[in-house]
Amino acid sequence: MSILVDRSTRVVIQGITGRRGRSMAKDMRSYGTQVVAGVSPGHGGEIVEGVPVFDFVDDAVRSTGANTALVLVPGLPGGLAAITETALSGVELAVWLADPVPIHDMIRLMALLPRTGMRLVGPNSPGLMSPGRAKVGFMPTQCYAPGPVGVVSKSGSLSYEVSLRLTRRGLGQSTVVGIGGDPVKGTGLADVVRMFEADPDTRLILVLGEVGGTEEYELARLVASGEIRKPVVALIVGATAPTGKKLGHAGAMMFRGREGFLPKVRALEVAGVRVADSLTTVADVVAEHLGPAPAGEARR
Repeated sequence: MSILVDRSTRVVIQGITGRRGRSMAKDMRSYGTQVVAGVSPGHGGEIVEGVPVFDFVDDAVRSTGANTALVLVPGLPGGLAAITETALSGVELAVWLADPVPIHDMIRLMALLPRTGMRLVGPNSPGLMSPGRAKVGFMPTQCYAPGPVGVVSKSGSLSYEVSLRLTRRGLGQSTVVGIGGDPVKGTGLADVVRMFEADPDTRLILVLGEVGGTEEYELARLVASGEIRKPVVALIVGATAPTGKKLGHAGAMMFRGREGFLPKVRALEVAGVRVADSLTTVADVVAEHLGPAPAGEARR
């Protein structure tokens, strides 16, 4: 199994007629993902990379049965309207790659989403990868292999790099989820960890965190309370990050006392999470805690 996306996922790409949309449609289809529709106002009736294009998301969903949206619309000026249209179309999942997105727009969306039933991953997400099943995003395909390690990351580039190191170590992944590093996001770290806990094919959860924000403390609480029973390994990056200095997205910035490298590492270790000390050792730590595969099951 995998979480969020699999072979049954049917994707509509919002913004398919742009250069990035065309490239991603081609790449995702070549991986085997069912890209069934595209949306670009004023381009309805066109065909892009073998995919029919519609003017509105609702038309695309009704005509093709799309259940997942990959949203390439920028955060400004039309991001809020685009995601609102997606949420009202009936799709189950939207993956939004936009960066940056105004915080007040995300607050409005978070009030809307529970009424529509749509799950949002992002913004500032690289996408989702269930190796061998489906790819929804722009992750480099060669970094991944099927296996039992569920990966959730606040950083896109870190998720590719760590997944590649796992793959080279013979440690495949069940699903890799880039949740983005924005302070207000559709799907949080704890949400994904709970999904991995319920997934029978995920045997170890790898969390790639950063110095900003407080989501890692919720992870520590879940593990300490016994709600998460599978082994959890974490890597926190930004050990030398100065307080209050912008280093990238919001997840890489420290403002409050509970944010930062050492406080998070201490909290996770006290809760029972094994924290890798560097990027170069994380695959070895995962291998150590994953243990031998069950009879008849390979690690990859």
